Amino acid sequence: MSAENGALRLAAWKGTFPASTFGVGTRLSALMGLALAFSAATLIAILAATGIELHPEFLRFPALALLLVLISVYCDLRKHSWHLNDLAKLLAFVVLSLLLCGLVSNTGLRLQMPVADPLLARLDALLPFGTQGTVSVTASHAWVARGLHWAYNSSSVLCLAAAAWMLAKGARLQLWRFAATAVVAMQITAICSLFFPARGAILHLGLDTFQSNGLPPGAGTYAAESFAHFYSGAEKLVTLGDLNGIVTFPSFHTVLALLIVQGWHATPAKWPAVFWGAVTIISTIPMGGHYFADLVAGFLVWLFAFKIVERASSRSQ
Repeated sequence: MSAENGALRLAAWKGTFPASTFGVGTRLSALMGLALAFSAATLIAILAATGIELHPEFLRFPALALLLVLISVYCDLRKHSWHLNDLAKLLAFVVLSLLLCGLVSNTGLRLQMPVADPLLARLDALLPFGTQGTVSVTASHAWVARGLHWAYNSSSVLCLAAAAWMLAKGARLQLWRFAATAVVAMQITAICSLFFPARGAILHLGLDTFQSNGLPPGAGTYAAESFAHFYSGAEKLVTLGDLNGIVTFPSFHTVLALLIVQGWHATPAKWPAVFWGAVTIISTIPMGGHYFADLVAGFLVWLFAFKIVERASSRSQ
């Protein structure tokens, strides 16, 4: 634990908040707000270009975010502990981030940019041990397939657990950096995916036959129906049930894996988190249908978001 984080934790539990911490929160709030505003503008442009309309049920998410902001303001006015104040504020950002990420990446398929699978497959073929070999090895070992499937589906839970740990331990600065990195990375991933729509390696390379011979049902193909619905369909009204995790390039599960490492790095679980992050990244190939290029892009997205957040939250700024 750094001396800076230790001092901030002590001050937080005593109920005193250094001005620098307020400054960090303000800067990171502005950064997340800018990322969300850019995604919102992108979504508006997509809706205008495609004629797509959103079902009113989506309004519940901005309403929830507004309620969380009001809770944060109330806690601030009442001088409550920063824990509930920050939690409400950060949850508001995360709610809006998830909503915009899902809407931009899904509705953006209707722009019908050229499918990127052939390009991604050519890049993958340059490697000595690519997607096909990884999927084949996974399918031939049932225990490997089960473990990777579990790792793939538990990545979000471990990120939430890391945030809860930081909140409980009073790691305020670390929590803000973690949340801001996630929010910024989500928006970058969604916007990048507009230019590289892909059905995924499992379908493009014909590896879905492994689903009857080692891979769990839906591995790498779970979003195929949603992809077709948005890319080739003509339906204009989008409902919540239409959305799915359709992003192939960049790999957001790679971002989640690195967020796991980031979130747990200052705890006794640092090295288990590194191991689990590595397993999660490997799992994105057979379970998420990703190419290796998707993983590299996911790493670059996380790194870019992390560096921007680090710069914005630097005490020297």
